[in-house]
Amino acid sequence: IAIDVRIVAATNRDLKPMIAAGTFREDLFYRLNVVPIQLPPLRDRGDDIAALARHFLARAAEEGLPQRNISDDALALLAQQSWPGNVRELRNVVFRLALMSREDVIDRAAVAELMQEAPSQRGGGHPAGFDEALAHWLSLNEPVSGTLYHSALAAFEKPLFEHALGATGGNQLKASQLLGIDRNTLRKRLGELAIDP
Repeated sequence: IAIDVRIVAATNRDLKPMIAAGTFREDLFYRLNVVPIQLPPLRDRGDDIAALARHFLARAAEEGLPQRNISDDALALLAQQSWPGNVRELRNVVFRLALMSREDVIDRAAVAELMQEAPSQRGGGHPAGFDEALAHWLSLNEPVSGTLYHSALAAFEKPLFEHALGATGGNQLKASQLLGIDRNTLRKRLGELAIDP
């Protein structure tokens, strides 16, 4: 059986010193290095951020998240970030904005709030808060197209409700206020999720 295969490989390391140090195989380097493409880090490509953010919003909608637009002010704020995680970090931030936004148009305030809440994610380390946990979950999970919204809800809704009940001493009225949902909605979801208040 004849097959025609093309491999696209990416790295964030300088492979030539690794070859010299004996930590990367020279023959593999030359097999992969047929058409090298040098891509500068996202922080050096600020003009690309608006197009990438809009693309990721469209992808998020295709994967089941609410359809969102983003304001020019919000895009300008995204362009000011350093993006140590490059395009993957931008993707995760845009997906979080699509998931968490209460408005159809993501504005500068929503971006500013999210960027302020997630400094530990931007510096690496283990996920500590909800935004970091969601970013970590998104980076590990690739749900089937059209299921992302429901997959994320399934992963986060129960622990979120349990946290709200714990933070309010089991008081459903206070928990519903903390969550920003109606008390009857909370009660219904507690039953559906088999959470004992």
